[in-house]
Amino acid sequence: MKKTLLGNEAIAWGLLYAGVDFMAAYPGTPSSEILETYQKLIKQMNLPAYAEWSTNEKVAYEVAYAAAITGKRAACGMKMVGLNVASDAMMSSAYIGNRGGFLIISADDPGFYSSQTEQDSRYFAKFARIPALDPSSPQDAFRLAVVGVNLSEKFEIPVLLRPVLRVCHGRQIVEIPDFEFKAKKGSFERDIERWAAVPRNPRLKQGYELLRKLREISEFNYEEFLKPQIEKLKGEELLIVASGTPYAYVLEVLEDTGLKADVLKVDMPTPLPVDRLKEVISSYSTVVVFEETYPLIEEQIKHLGNVKGKLTGDVFEIDEATHERVAESLQKLGYLKKNVYVGKKYDKELPPRAPSLCPGCPHRTVFYAMKRVFGNKAIYPSDIGCYTLGLNQKAVDTVLCMGASVGLACGFSKSDTEKPIVATVGDSTFLHAGIPPLIDAVANKHRFILVIMDNSTVAMTGLQPTPERIGNVSIPKIVEGCGVKPLILNYDGTIKSTLEFFRKVKETYEKANGPVVAVVNEFCTFDKERVKLPGKFAKVDQDKCTGCGHCIREFGCPAFRWNEEGKVEVDPYFCVGCGVCLSDLCPFDAFVEDKR
Repeated sequence: MKKTLLGNEAIAWGLLYAGVDFMAAYPGTPSSEILETYQKLIKQMNLPAYAEWSTNEKVAYEVAYAAAITGKRAACGMKMVGLNVASDAMMSSAYIGNRGGFLIISADDPGFYSSQTEQDSRYFAKFARIPALDPSSPQDAFRLAVVGVNLSEKFEIPVLLRPVLRVCHGRQIVEIPDFEFKAKKGSFERDIERWAAVPRNPRLKQGYELLRKLREISEFNYEEFLKPQIEKLKGEELLIVASGTPYAYVLEVLEDTGLKADVLKVDMPTPLPVDRLKEVISSYSTVVVFEETYPLIEEQIKHLGNVKGKLTGDVFEIDEATHERVAESLQKLGYLKKNVYVGKKYDKELPPRAPSLCPGCPHRTVFYAMKRVFGNKAIYPSDIGCYTLGLNQKAVDTVLCMGASVGLACGFSKSDTEKPIVATVGDSTFLHAGIPPLIDAVANKHRFILVIMDNSTVAMTGLQPTPERIGNVSIPKIVEGCGVKPLILNYDGTIKSTLEFFRKVKETYEKANGPVVAVVNEFCTFDKERVKLPGKFAKVDQDKCTGCGHCIREFGCPAFRWNEEGKVEVDPYFCVGCGVCLSDLCPFDAFVEDKR
């Protein structure tokens, strides 16, 4: 059958085609749709398979890996920074191995579109000594998902599938052969020497075994992926070695420009059969390597001939691949006279539009009240989530990684004792990585305020459910279990009550000798299961508005805009009727209800 699919949807189909009946993941753009699609398909097709959203990536890895130990075919999914969190388990599992196929899906984000780094998951595979597969399209992602599961089971080793943003969110007509889904029965077989990761003797033996597997997989890479292509090379002057989406761009650039070159596609960038490639690489006058994001392939073959790439400065070193960047590199090397993808340059640039919290988002009111109460002197560590956009209200000073708001607050409390510290974290991020640093804060008497903005969903990545929604998990009880009795606000959509709450928080903080935790029970305006906005739409009384800009500068609702008279007006197409601005925002009470 043929289906028009996102790359992430194609991966989910590939998992089912390969017989994966167990999957765990933690949401993160650009990976989130993989588990969502897997869940949807097993429900629609009534398949005997299990899927879960885990508390974090390390948990997802361990849950799925346990299934693979019992002989089931399993997969775990995450974005690339999530692999940092799961890496502890990944490193040991490479040595221990697995009985059933085990596929790690780590979606990379070249270009920093939704991530704080541009890191390359393929290096984690090389670091852990496991194979990595690098798809170039949704169809490729389907194919390599199947290959990865089978390869993992054959060699009893975890395999990494590394799709990038343009694969994950690109669409293609994907051909899916007919298949019959068969789940495996899991059965744990006790083997303490294998499954228990203790030092020295068992690990040394497994280390040698891992190296043996890598040599065999490297040979598999050559025979299955590379040799069939090498035998068809035409002997042009130029050889282009490409992996992932750059491969697709290279083919299109060659077609559009008429440039003659041989192309070698690398499906498995590690382990790479370097010695087997020596003869073919050295036979070309120039070899250009295109890959995302780091020079993994180039580093392995740079000594084999006249190899050009990121390390030589001939290929873009940062940001995602594009037709224009591929052509620019070939032009720089003298293979193209001009870059046909460079369009007309406009004299005027569009004004920058910063990302912002959605209209009606309770986070905005919380940040506004916090800033009113604690002012500019305070330090505001924050975290990964929608609330990162508190940057616009100058209520966020730092963003590092999941849970770091709490850890940084601990450090700031001992290193800059003159300033109040107000950290913010979301419910999912707190459960993901915020609990250990809160325990540290209690144990070491770190004095700061932690505001947990609890909307009971992973809003930024698509409203995935949190443990609070799935099971009987209570953040206030967790906080209390850590040793702090939290202050709780049930958000009612008014600035007045939110200000009163944070004044109470400030009073508590001034008397405290350790952390103070405030839990604000909110909602996401897109979460139709939990929220119904009051329908109080707003407009601005132009006679009262002075154009002071307080509402735009300090509150920043996207529905507010300047008009030609230098005053503020409300865009009726953006206003969602939350009613927050109708009281306690404008110093001149210029916001009035628009009774539509």
